[in-house]
Amino acid sequence: MSDPFEDLLRRWLRDRGGTDHAALQALAGNVAALPPRRRRTASPIAAAAAVILALGLGALALAPRFGSAMASPSASVPVPPDPAAFVGDPRLTRCGATPETAIDAFEMRHARDYRLHLPAMGLSPELDVDGPAFVVVYRGVQPFATTGGAGASGATPAPPRATPEPGTHDVCVLMGPDPATAELNVYENVDISGLTVTVASLESTPGPPSVEPSAPDVGPSSPTPEPAPAWAGDARIVLECDGSRVDLGREAQPNPDETQSDTPDGAVQIMIERGWALRLPVPRTGLVSTIVVDGADLFVYRVDGRGRVRAAVAVVRRQLGPDPVWVVGSVASCDPAEFDAMTTSGANAFGIWSDATGQPVKPSVLSATPDCYRGTQVRYQGRLYVRSPYGGVDPSQTDTTWAANVAIPRTAIATPYRSGDQRLFLAADGRAIYVVVGTLAERLPHVRGEEVLRTDCN
Repeated sequence: MSDPFEDLLRRWLRDRGGTDHAALQALAGNVAALPPRRRRTASPIAAAAAVILALGLGALALAPRFGSAMASPSASVPVPPDPAAFVGDPRLTRCGATPETAIDAFEMRHARDYRLHLPAMGLSPELDVDGPAFVVVYRGVQPFATTGGAGASGATPAPPRATPEPGTHDVCVLMGPDPATAELNVYENVDISGLTVTVASLESTPGPPSVEPSAPDVGPSSPTPEPAPAWAGDARIVLECDGSRVDLGREAQPNPDETQSDTPDGAVQIMIERGWALRLPVPRTGLVSTIVVDGADLFVYRVDGRGRVRAAVAVVRRQLGPDPVWVVGSVASCDPAEFDAMTTSGANAFGIWSDATGQPVKPSVLSATPDCYRGTQVRYQGRLYVRSPYGGVDPSQTDTTWAANVAIPRTAIATPYRSGDQRLFLAADGRAIYVVVGTLAERLPHVRGEEVLRTDCN
């Protein structure tokens, strides 16, 4: 007949998560070694002491079952994208996945940021929403009968494919805050190269300036660097154009020594100036650092700082000498017509102008081209005017001077042309045109002889 104390202990161990037989045998041995107990006359103090000892030994025996985090201070709890971090999470169940059948699982603050997390994934307009999302990357094939669209909860598993295509995985994206009602989208053969769990979501409100990553240790003890994200070599994958996406690499991509800078912002500024000089659709303003990873920084342009990504410049850190420097890795853009009307670029040096009916102004009436002195030559009704905030034009060649934030002359003549909030006025004597925003204007002087004599093209 078993000792009631052992029976009580066995039940307690079973309730606490199962019995470890080796630990139980050791515990029974320790109990057996205690002085003989009198069943009928045991003192309350002795009984309490025995129970306390048993509980203490039982806790030690069970410690390994609670994970290595309790056994060792240096151990860590699973964190995303480790699927084990979501054990018991109903979202993992909705995707038909377990820690054994998934290789990654993580949350997205906004579903529309899916190509920031998965830069090599194809365009999926159904994910272009602000709500949160949960992502599972399957180890093998997805378990549902439907792909690329909403799957039904508890859907009957389809006959599985052998494996996804080489280099790809099936992916589940669960859209919405409530796991029970979230929309389930399942995709086959997704290229997950460049997967990034933590990104700076592109919000309309500015955040604190990003901290430039420190230069890596280039000594012999340095660990092997992680592969660069896919967008570092092809910025087109983050664009969200209405039309075609243009890789400016062949035209804009210079030799590394032509764009190197000590900072990512410096490399981007060099690229902006090159785009201006080469008349390429690289926005002069609005490029904002969005994703910063070790050795790469992605700058993107959005209209008014919101909406879809219309241009991108990726800069990467390289060891071109004794110290690492930042160089341009890739440049890509949508058509300049998708930029804000007031955003200028090398391909659109004066904004996009329309007439009173909203129709584009004919180039024969109003056109502009960038010039080598970081200025702009503007032709209006056959006459040449120049924008020269950095100088570069011989002052004796113009009827007046270039100036910003000047008052509009009362005699200036309003034209029907506009570009966003900008309006075009013409001086009554033709000596200048005025680009007006609100109550102030930028004055562009007329060039005598309709030809610019440059003094500085550096």
